[in-house]
Amino acid sequence: MLVKIRSIFTLFRIALQGTEKNFTTGNVNRATFLLSVPTMLELSMESLFVLVDLLFVSSLGENAITVVGITNSVVILIQSVAMGLSIAATAMISRRVGEQKPRRAGQTAMQVIYLGIFLSVICSVLAVIFNQEIMRFAGGSDHLVSYGNTFSKTMFAGLIFMIMRILINGVFRGSGDASMAMRTLAFSNVLNGLLCAVLIFGLGPFPKLGLLGAAVAMVIANVFSVGYQLWYLFKNNSTIIIGKRQMLMVPALMKRILKLATAGMIQNLVPSSSRFLMIVIVAKLGENVLAGYIIANRIIMFSVLPAYGIANAAGVLTGQNLGARQPERAEASVWKTGAFNMCFLGLIAIFLLIYAKTLAGFFTHDEQILSYASTYLQYMAIAYFFFGYTMVISRALNAAGSVNTVTVLYILMFYMIQLPLSYLLGTYYEWGPKGIFIAILISEIVLATSSVLVFRTGKWKTVKL
Repeated sequence: MLVKIRSIFTLFRIALQGTEKNFTTGNVNRATFLLSVPTMLELSMESLFVLVDLLFVSSLGENAITVVGITNSVVILIQSVAMGLSIAATAMISRRVGEQKPRRAGQTAMQVIYLGIFLSVICSVLAVIFNQEIMRFAGGSDHLVSYGNTFSKTMFAGLIFMIMRILINGVFRGSGDASMAMRTLAFSNVLNGLLCAVLIFGLGPFPKLGLLGAAVAMVIANVFSVGYQLWYLFKNNSTIIIGKRQMLMVPALMKRILKLATAGMIQNLVPSSSRFLMIVIVAKLGENVLAGYIIANRIIMFSVLPAYGIANAAGVLTGQNLGARQPERAEASVWKTGAFNMCFLGLIAIFLLIYAKTLAGFFTHDEQILSYASTYLQYMAIAYFFFGYTMVISRALNAAGSVNTVTVLYILMFYMIQLPLSYLLGTYYEWGPKGIFIAILISEIVLATSSVLVFRTGKWKTVKL
């Protein structure tokens, strides 16, 4: 028993240090563990910050909660650009690492960064210019738009650095350096949390900025995080080598990356735009329903983000093993990681079913808001039993280059089932909030079933990158 415990601690230390970056040989379970631990910790910290941020903001009242919820739904929508590039970066770099071509990996990383700078500046500028129009379209009343105007404008201005942080972490994951992505987020979250407390409440010599303080804290944290990432990336690395030749712009490679990234952007736009439109639908049922929905979604984000870390590990394993021409090892990695993820989320689901109202009670004392939030949490807890394989398979298909396949699955779920059914049950048939919650649950079950069936066909093994 002692030998096993020591072995686990040794593996845990190796995972945190990130000394192993190539996962095309050795035990699949060991590789999964080494990649999953840092990515789980990374996204656990992200989810912890989301929760702490909500606690800070909730102390400012229901209006602050709603403004942050609406703004974040827009930010998530725009983050599709970063996620698309991140998908392309992870897929192409993991394939080059599997082929043992570190300079080609470095060249790919630089083209991703150049594209990210260009696209993030465009997104940020447009969001700032049309700030109020975007907030009104998302369901914000004139009062809420006016109250949150400076907050949302600051958040949109800082999108440049948020997008860069996300896509550079995609570069690190593709190279197998999940521990660096973890350290970046740890640094970002600690700084963000400290600045939130200081700037929102005006601790010490700092001014009391209230809601604006949360936005300023986020922007500053992302600026420093991107600086840290770039410093690390340009150090000599065994899996990604960046010299003068790698820093040259390569239009042909950029075109290939952009093609894959565009498919990834569309893929992420589907769920993020759906969540944005869901805010619009839910807002029609009243501000209390919307506040409850936003609180519940924050709790859900907190609880599922570590599972996305496990899923990211499956993506890296898939890409590297396909690059090393080991498709069967890639498939075995996905099934094993999926089973582990399902067990993890199953435990979270049971906890949510029992303590939904208690958890929601940390963020509001309004009985109506509390009721809506806890009801939605209980419906979504059932969907957790299906999330496990959905997350893992979608990441694996993306890493294999089958990005369009995942996009089609998302369109089926969000646009053909979730949004129409939510409107029909929630508004048209007047089932209210429960109708919307039931529609979301049904769509998640459909997506999970479809993902497993598509993955079993094995067509993803033949995609060339």
